Amino acid sequence: MRTSRVRIAKITAFLATLFICAQTLAANPFMGAGTGAEGRPNPQAAPVRTGPADLHLVARQASLRDALGNYFHSWKESGSRSLFWGILGVSFLYGILHALGPGHRKTVIFSLYLARRAPSWEPAMTGALLAILHASAAIVLLMALRGISGAISGRADNVTIYMEGFAYALLIAVALYLVTQAIRDLARGKDHASRSAMSLGTILLTGIYPCPGAILILVLSLTLNITGIGTLAVFAMSLGMSLPIIVAGYLAWFGRTGIFLALKGNESRLARVSALIELFGYSFLLAFAAYMAAPFIVSLARMIRG
Repeated sequence: MRTSRVRIAKITAFLATLFICAQTLAANPFMGAGTGAEGRPNPQAAPVRTGPADLHLVARQASLRDALGNYFHSWKESGSRSLFWGILGVSFLYGILHALGPGHRKTVIFSLYLARRAPSWEPAMTGALLAILHASAAIVLLMALRGISGAISGRADNVTIYMEGFAYALLIAVALYLVTQAIRDLARGKDHASRSAMSLGTILLTGIYPCPGAILILVLSLTLNITGIGTLAVFAMSLGMSLPIIVAGYLAWFGRTGIFLALKGNESRLARVSALIELFGYSFLLAFAAYMAAPFIVSLARMIRG
């Protein structure tokens, strides 16, 4: 137990050092790019990697954003109840389509529930919490940036780059620890259920970064001075976003459960397969997090060097 705490402390210290170095050598993400001592623009960290977008999906999202903008304008004029429910409905649909695109922790959730045992209700809870944290972070950020001069959406995007980048850095560190522990327990034949809370807590922690889609909705509502309805729209969007995330979690959960049921009568084989599945799940999580974070980490390293 003491060894685990020491390792977690080392991981935390490493990430804190990385964060301090980045803040010292990079531009302030809350204040924009700015200029250096010689008048040159300060370097900016690169965003994490994103997969190729489906053009049809992007077009559908744009159509829903346009419809939502029109509803906002009309609701500001009339305050109609039907428009209110229309705003929430369109926001919910937009959340579903937005979460179907790259990101939003679908692969992370899949890896998590492939690797760990969990009760049947947990993937639903985790998916809902991730979506709510994702949207809530956007609300908090936009409220914090309201009093800062300049283009609020640009500054929010800049902060998001750093928050998401460090979230993936944390995920890499914890996934590496989990892989190491899974290999050790596999070799020793030990039970490996004790790390479930740590892995789940880390996934939820890394979900606390602003959602770009939520930021777009909030910027529009701030522009029209209807922040209240904009906030409700973001939470309706988060409920829609949770659905694809939950589906990804249950695909892994049912797959793992099916394997366990098939091997139920063979205890020794079940233990080995369980350990191997855990190792594969955490290894996949580590590889995915490293792949996604590579552009951010490389750009940060270059900034630190000079």
